[in-house]
Amino acid sequence: MDLQVLDRQLQELELSLAVVAGRVEQLRGETEKNQAELQRLTEEDQQVAAGRKRLEKELAEGEARIRNKRMRLNLVRTDKELQAVTHEVDSLKDTNQHMEADLVALNDAVGSRSARIKELGEVVASGRAELAAAEKEIADRVEELKTAIGAQRVARDKVAVEISRALLSRYTMLFQRRAGIAVAIVKPLAKDGKCSGCQRLLPPQLYNEIQKPKQMQIHSCPNCQRILFYEAPPPQTEE
Repeated sequence: MDLQVLDRQLQELELSLAVVAGRVEQLRGETEKNQAELQRLTEEDQQVAAGRKRLEKELAEGEARIRNKRMRLNLVRTDKELQAVTHEVDSLKDTNQHMEADLVALNDAVGSRSARIKELGEVVASGRAELAAAEKEIADRVEELKTAIGAQRVARDKVAVEISRALLSRYTMLFQRRAGIAVAIVKPLAKDGKCSGCQRLLPPQLYNEIQKPKQMQIHSCPNCQRILFYEAPPPQTEE
């Protein structure tokens, strides 16, 4: 029973350590995820900016070529030449219109992307600050928990060494399989006893056996197989 008390306390300490460490890992994961998205959007924005600059240059060059072709219209001498130059002008206009549409689409995307980049920048900065604060805050707590766990393990080993190997093995199996309750207190009722692990009434003969003083036999609950520990009620005082 003493071993189970120590083991449950140890279990709680280890759970606290996992929760504390898990919070930092969660913050770190969220910050890294946001940072990766921020980097991706920033690189994408740079590529779009370069593409927009290229389109603007090509569009300006296209406008210049259209002006030159229009100037040639005044110099043509035959209908055939007129048709050829007119066709070139129309083709250049069509190309420029496509580039203008692409440029508009890029400009529209830039607005939403820039807003997201700004938002992520603030989130990442806030996340880094929160992570740094959390790491600093829990550093002492983690060391405190590790020290407590170490001390608890020493105390646990001192109790465990007094238990036979077979019984300790059985206890360990039950502790793992029965949610940390391998030893169940028997609650005395009027004539029967109840296993506190599964809440089932014990057979009368078994209940009588576990009440015998100084008996060395190990009894188990026939329903959940937990090791039974009889806790005698406090003696009643006469008024």
